[in-house]
Amino acid sequence: MRGAGATCDVVPVRIGASGRLRRHPAATDLIEALAARRSARGVEARAVVYSTITAALLQRSPGPYGIRFDAVAALNRPGAGGAWQRRRERPVLEGAVLLMPVSRGAAEAVDGAGPPSVRVPIPIEEIEPARERDVDAVAYAGYPRKRGLELLCAAWAAAAPAGGRLVVGGVDGERGLRWLRRTGVPEPAGLTWAGELPHDRWLDLVRRARLYLNASRWEDFGIAPMEALAAGTPVVTVPTPGSFEALPLARELAPELVAEDLSAGSLATAIRAGFALGDAGRDRYRARALELLAPYREPAVQRVVAQQVLPALGVGRA
Repeated sequence: MRGAGATCDVVPVRIGASGRLRRHPAATDLIEALAARRSARGVEARAVVYSTITAALLQRSPGPYGIRFDAVAALNRPGAGGAWQRRRERPVLEGAVLLMPVSRGAAEAVDGAGPPSVRVPIPIEEIEPARERDVDAVAYAGYPRKRGLELLCAAWAAAAPAGGRLVVGGVDGERGLRWLRRTGVPEPAGLTWAGELPHDRWLDLVRRARLYLNASRWEDFGIAPMEALAAGTPVVTVPTPGSFEALPLARELAPELVAEDLSAGSLATAIRAGFALGDAGRDRYRARALELLAPYREPAVQRVVAQQVLPALGVGRA
């Protein structure tokens, strides 16, 4: 907003001691929605932008508001645990003057909701590839169940090249092995547990990798695979459900690198295809990926904000 020429105050949401009660989706969303409402009391502005749908669920907005989001409760809050959120979400979306989905999937989820919709993606920085790609593959597996760690390991065991090295970030060996034992999948050869890393060290691994692997069961925007594309690292992925922004890009870049389904066998086939690209194939992949990422660069996002978002919110430049 500021870069587009408007004045903007950021209001942090402080949850406090009630945060310890966030153990179930229904309670988590209620606690966070109430905290967001408390934090917004007394705010005076020509327009308010809520950074998630949850933050907007219980607001009493005195003026126009917009919502920027990566997923809707209708998709990521199924079952009884999301009943009140889904019921409340619809009028909150309909009452906005502008909806700002960050991904294609999120935009499709609110198609026909009523208010105008402008896609405002999360900006993806430019990442230079390393001179030498000395890591065969990297993957992120924070929250092993969500990231399909056992599926990833089974596929790697079936498709890894001789002596291949897979580096898994976001989870340490103790936690990762505990999940593999629970799911009955042995630790594959060549796996290195990197644990949680500073962002710059993680990006260094991504830059040096020949492939980025994704086996997630669900994704919203999915920043890590987008960063891999920015580094020119081919993304080998299952067809992860959700508003997974990298999936349509990966299909356009190299459809053979997208598994047919969420199975180890299909992912292993895609991994083999990824390694078959070779250096020349990776160079072509990177060149096309950079073209597809042009709308996600910060200057492009700022143009969207200046030309479409601010006028829709009724906010002029400072």
